Amino acid sequence: MLKIPKKVEYAFLALKYISENSGKNCLNTKVISENAEIPYGLTAKILQRLVKQNIISSQQGAKGGYILNVSTNELNLARIINAVDEEVIITNCMFEGATKNDCERIANCCIRKPLFKVQNKINELFERTYLTEIIG
Repeated sequence: MLKIPKKVEYAFLALKYISENSGKNCLNTKVISENAEIPYGLTAKILQRLVKQNIISSQQGAKGGYILNVSTNELNLARIINAVDEEVIITNCMFEGATKNDCERIANCCIRKPLFKVQNKINELFERTYLTEIIG
């Protein structure tokens, strides 16, 4: 079953909150965490990763915080997923070099190759879908 990891979901929520409120001021981690209802420590880690990928900027100081660097209609979901270092995969073996540790049936699996096609379509969909489409 395809499931978006919590870190990715939280990144979407944090970016939604930032996009809706960054015109007012820079938003600090605590404000984002509380308003997007994301655990503080996880919010901090996600925001750091988004800064490293230049999706948001961090400004230091008493009135510091985070602002978006990219418009939500130019920011595709694949870029966000990659920024938080998560994979959205349909099975545990959907990557090159998968072994029996990833799936006991890997040596005799008859559905892995066809599922790669499905996984590629999902990845393409993430590339073509922009944050603005999911945050309303």
